Amino acid sequence: MIVCANPKAQYKSYKSEIDEAISKVLEGDKYILGDEVEAFETEFADFNRSKYCIGVGNGTDAIEISLRALDIGPGDEVITVSHTAVATISAIERVGASPVLVDIDYNYFSLDTNYLEGSLTSKTKAIVLVHLYGQAGDIVHVEEFCKKNDLYLIEDVAQ
Repeated sequence: MIVCANPKAQYKSYKSEIDEAISKVLEGDKYILGDEVEAFETEFADFNRSKYCIGVGNGTDAIEISLRALDIGPGDEVITVSHTAVATISAIERVGASPVLVDIDYNYFSLDTNYLEGSLTSKTKAIVLVHLYGQAGDIVHVEEFCKKNDLYLIEDVAQ
């Protein structure tokens, strides 16, 4: 078996910090919208040099909320990778948009940027770039393509 990601090894490296953080939340009086969520949102936004971060329950909701916030819906197309969880496609379809599936780049196991130009239509509004197996997709080229073509870029980093 070829191991692509090893969460157990990562957990062992940070076990005490993870266990302490989980205990703090579970023993607290607020789980949803509590201090820990607010702290996470602030720290995550700062880490990513972003103005905003909103913690949600799962990656499907995160993608759907992002698409809705960008006013993407019926009649629009969203390019994403064919090798992804059904949740990515589901979120696109839940807003009424059509997913346009692109093959993967075997170096990143994510969207192959060589197929972007041929997938672009006048209905394309965004790209959902999925990062898998602990490897980031080709963000530099995808971001350049989005800027050049006035597209929104949503990153799916739920794995």
